[in-house]
Amino acid sequence: MSTENTGPRNDGPNKLLSENSTSEPTANIYDDVTSQNTASSQDHPVYMEGPTTSGTGGNEPPHTGQPWGNGPSDGAPSHGQPGDISYFGRWQDVLKLCCWNTLWTILTLGIFRFWAKTRMRRYIWSNIVIDGDALEYTGRGLELFLGFVIVTLILVPVILALNFIGSMLPAHLMMLPMIFTYIAVAFLFFVATYRATRYRYSRTFWRGIRARLSGSAFKYALIGFGTSIVTLLSLGLLAPLGFITTTRYQTDNTWIGDTQARFNGTFGAAFKRWLKSWAILVLVVGSVLALSAVASGPSMIWLPITAGVIAYFGVAFIFLNYNVWLFRYQADCTEMGAIRFSSNLQTSQYINIILRFLGVSLLVVIVIAVLVWVFGGAYVILLSNPTAGLTSQEKGMMILVPAIITLLVIAPALNIAGFTFLVHSMLAADISSMGYQGQITDLHANAEAQNIPRTGEGLAEAFDLGGI
Repeated sequence: MSTENTGPRNDGPNKLLSENSTSEPTANIYDDVTSQNTASSQDHPVYMEGPTTSGTGGNEPPHTGQPWGNGPSDGAPSHGQPGDISYFGRWQDVLKLCCWNTLWTILTLGIFRFWAKTRMRRYIWSNIVIDGDALEYTGRGLELFLGFVIVTLILVPVILALNFIGSMLPAHLMMLPMIFTYIAVAFLFFVATYRATRYRYSRTFWRGIRARLSGSAFKYALIGFGTSIVTLLSLGLLAPLGFITTTRYQTDNTWIGDTQARFNGTFGAAFKRWLKSWAILVLVVGSVLALSAVASGPSMIWLPITAGVIAYFGVAFIFLNYNVWLFRYQADCTEMGAIRFSSNLQTSQYINIILRFLGVSLLVVIVIAVLVWVFGGAYVILLSNPTAGLTSQEKGMMILVPAIITLLVIAPALNIAGFTFLVHSMLAADISSMGYQGQITDLHANAEAQNIPRTGEGLAEAFDLGGI
């Protein structure tokens, strides 16, 4: 068959997974649960790691996981059906993995984040099932770390040199290096995005068929940076131009084996949809500004504030609705050989996810506030007791230490909640909404040698682009 496992042995998933397990700083619960799942899958399957296929489709997910982990719905199939693009990840597993990754990242002063990102990608990739077989991610944390180190060694001297040049210039020219830096960072942002995508593609397999991204990151950056300037000068009216041009360039340079993808979207269709949203945005913003100018008195101060809050949620809904349509349009206009994709994503799905995330975040803040109030009471009593004999420096340290501890708890907790209940849930909704038409068995592996990047997303990590 054309979909047999023809992935290269040297960088295939089995070899890299075994190497990574010995090179990473710790073997945490992620690895333990994976081995337990494999051992007990015959009798009592525990779905943590997801389908651990190696291109054969032998291991099927025991149930369909909802984006919120509610289990299979009535009559739901136990595995991805032909023509389906399914996602079986559960928020419980992602939450557990996020907690362990965050803990080790804090203990290693941030170094473990490269391995943490790799572990999360392996979980997500292995739960994306196309035509009954899961994707495989073969990247390693060491590759991401080395890429970050290389880019840092290049960027730091350049930044120091620009600062030195700025200090030597006359007062009226001292801003030039800073302006140049901002422009360069904006340009390199697109370079980093494209190179990071290329790396992820090169480490992605499906039935042994590797994905890859050709093209030039520099040319992509020229397109993205140029259209961003056009969008800025047009006050956002021509925003679809940037999306259409960058999406077309990236999609047309995407390959699955020896099959090239194509994007057939047009600026006219996207602009027609965006024009309505842009007109409403202008109307809403103009109305708020007009109310702010008219309401000139203490008794009317509530009017612009209320209008501003309503406008904020209205603008957020407009952007959300347009982005959902844009996702569906991108899927409908993407084809790969004789295969055409589609999506039925709805704005209501995103709204439900956002509301749940806000509820979880509020709960996290309340719990942390209660803990601070309970355990901080002893500090307040001690600081207010004149017989304690504390110096001003000691009192300052007693205030600083719990403040630092609180920040170390609040920031990671909100970050975990954001990824688990917002980013991951939206990703699950995106993937689950997609489908395809055509014979996916027509995809063939490319036996020719490919120029595969050996280090990871160094520039993207240096800019801390985040994401998955």
